[in-house]
Amino acid sequence: MVEREGSTPGRRRSDQAHQAILQATREVLEEVGYRDMTIEAIAARAGVGKKTIYRWWPSKAAVALEALITSSDAHASFPDTGSLEGDLLSYFEQAFLALRGKSGTVLSGLAAEAQLDPAFAHEFQRTFIVPRRAELIERLRRAMQQGELAPDTNLDVLADLIYGAKWYRFLLYPAPLDDTFAREIIAFILRLKHAPAGE
Repeated sequence: MVEREGSTPGRRRSDQAHQAILQATREVLEEVGYRDMTIEAIAARAGVGKKTIYRWWPSKAAVALEALITSSDAHASFPDTGSLEGDLLSYFEQAFLALRGKSGTVLSGLAAEAQLDPAFAHEFQRTFIVPRRAELIERLRRAMQQGELAPDTNLDVLADLIYGAKWYRFLLYPAPLDDTFAREIIAFILRLKHAPAGE
């Protein structure tokens, strides 16, 4: 049980309240989804006042974003399988599984929120999109250095194509995010190694 405001001073209480709010947010999201989540419900679950939440986050979108980022289920990584093909397949398996679950429901809500709130859109890009894109580009750069991609591959465009395919199907086009789609994307990427310059 989190100590309520005013019960004890110091950093420890703030840390406890912060973590309790994030955990409460994850639980409320799990139960009712992003659209029906309220700051009041988070505050009641965490045992804090609404003012505490608004002191640290400007909106429910902001607290939901941090709860998502700090959730171990939300981040698809690139384990070192020894090949770009293996790493990408593992990444897509994790990412597609997350998008088909509760994390996907939250992400779709946050993506919609970002279209309406420029300040939140900037934060969403800075804390969620940009770090993951940078991680992908670094993995692609290593693949290029190891000869798995052509040396003149435009990694920024390739990263946009990879993420664009995933987000397009997730948000706009009613086609499955499944193993077949993942393998088709990977096969296309690997063919770039053999494509003639300028093609």
